[in-house]
Amino acid sequence: MVENEKIREMLDAYPEDGKIPCAVAHYIAALLSVAPIRVAKVINQMGLKIYQCQLGLFGYGRKGVSSYKVIGREVDIPQRFKELLEEETGGEMVVSCEMLWDIAEEVGVTRFEAGNAADAYGYKITPCQLGCF
Repeated sequence: MVENEKIREMLDAYPEDGKIPCAVAHYIAALLSVAPIRVAKVINQMGLKIYQCQLGLFGYGRKGVSSYKVIGREVDIPQRFKELLEEETGGEMVVSCEMLWDIAEEVGVTRFEAGNAADAYGYKITPCQLGCF
């Protein structure tokens, strides 16, 4: 498939061996106008690892070490964020990665701050747009 070949070429051009940041995977998806999960499938086929989750959930050090995740850091979030989170999830304590991105953009906070705030409020973040969790 032509799209998969283009995705592969772009991943091959990334200078780190064996891994690719979440942001780069999303950049490739946006550039090629494909769903992020499509890029993730090619990443998996190539045996690459995705790291540096933009929400801070994984990929910031060695797995099992406290710095592996960067959630749990204190962030200052507008009250509107929590209101939108509750409104969008209908009171369920589960929120998708994509929904968090949308809320973060609407409120004007970073994705990292959104991930930290959702975690602090007790939300389970799933599913990942790249299929990592």
